Amino acid sequence: MNKSFAKKIGLTFAGLGLAFGLAACGGDDDGDTTDGDTADDGGDDAAAGEVELTLWAWPGFGLQDLASEYEENNPGITINIQEADYGDVHQNLITALAAGSGAPDISAVDEGYLDRMKENSQHFYNLYDFGAADLQDNYLDWKWQQANNVEGDFMIGIPTDVGPMVMAYRMDLFEEAGLPTDPDEVAELMSTWEDYIEVGKQLNDATGVKMFNTISDLYLAILEQGEIQYFDEDGNFVGDVSEQNKKAWDLAVSAKDISMNINRHTTEWGAALAAGDFATVFLPPWMLQNIKNDAPDTAGQWNITFMPEGSGNFGGSFLTLPKQGENAEAAYDFITWVMAPEQQLQIFENSGPFPSTPAVYDEPSIQELSDEFFTRPDLGAIYAEAAEQIVAGIKGPMHDPISQLMQDALGTVEDGTDPDQAWESAVDEAKRQIAR
Repeated sequence: MNKSFAKKIGLTFAGLGLAFGLAACGGDDDGDTTDGDTADDGGDDAAAGEVELTLWAWPGFGLQDLASEYEENNPGITINIQEADYGDVHQNLITALAAGSGAPDISAVDEGYLDRMKENSQHFYNLYDFGAADLQDNYLDWKWQQANNVEGDFMIGIPTDVGPMVMAYRMDLFEEAGLPTDPDEVAELMSTWEDYIEVGKQLNDATGVKMFNTISDLYLAILEQGEIQYFDEDGNFVGDVSEQNKKAWDLAVSAKDISMNINRHTTEWGAALAAGDFATVFLPPWMLQNIKNDAPDTAGQWNITFMPEGSGNFGGSFLTLPKQGENAEAAYDFITWVMAPEQQLQIFENSGPFPSTPAVYDEPSIQELSDEFFTRPDLGAIYAEAAEQIVAGIKGPMHDPISQLMQDALGTVEDGTDPDQAWESAVDEAKRQIAR
């Protein structure tokens, strides 16, 4: 779902730890209901043939029409979709789990929060207990694995959308710099990140235009291509020795001179985008509309190709079943129906979230998706190919807050702080926060 690279969450380490510390007291990991969670596999309403399922999500999921269809085909079932801001949905869920009551039957959870929820899996139903293993082949393998614990015997949520990243570039600015504009030639020219940075320097020397908006965005695009980022498979913090994290940091720092030093999704970013002050953007499908909104007069000047060294994922969520919900069986039936391939394709066609179900990638509505704004007659096809390139990164329970620390540190580098000092400060602060 739509979030900005920067300032993705508003929760602190301490807030997360306190909420879940309260929730986890006395808990176990065997899937039994504990810690004040109230669970009922059917509930009085279900027994009477009337069930209301409450679903928490943030705007952009595109579920309402399908919920209405499900209600029509399943008399006695009502789907009550309650939307709030992205951060509020997660904060409200954390608060409810800590309190032992108040959670919905179904809650969306973004990938950035997923490992924190998995760490407290005693508060969620294990979807394998409902037969979810039979559905695995419907989904991208890397996306399915994100929802599993390390042992592979607990599944916390059904996959919703994914956010495969590609690279948009300004053809007119590339042409002015004497660079190729054909997407295949551009991809070949910039097959590595070192190549990308070198081309950016050539473009800047020739035109005065910067290559991208901020080194923190470049850092994140590179980081998302690696499996080990800040945590290893056992949940240990390895951000200080992670090859992918250091690679992303070093490359981003080396590209400081071709950065605009403007954060994404700000007024300044939109103005610079419209003015052609920088030439490339790394973007998942949900960001396409942002460029159209902020720079409408640049229609036809863009094209899209693959990022250097493959794709990475930014965004995407899961539908989970908190144990406080009163109608687990009915909730499971709904989430597995609404996120089945046919319904994910319908959501994509109506609202835009990119499916996590590769069986639909050959459908005409994806393969033939074109966009004159971005000069691509095969826009859907390139995103489908990018989605299947992704190697899922291990997020770890505190991934997003640590990511924000690293981004903030890179911001200080752009403002003049010594990169080594900024790195050490960010890593030390991450360790300190994790130790709380």
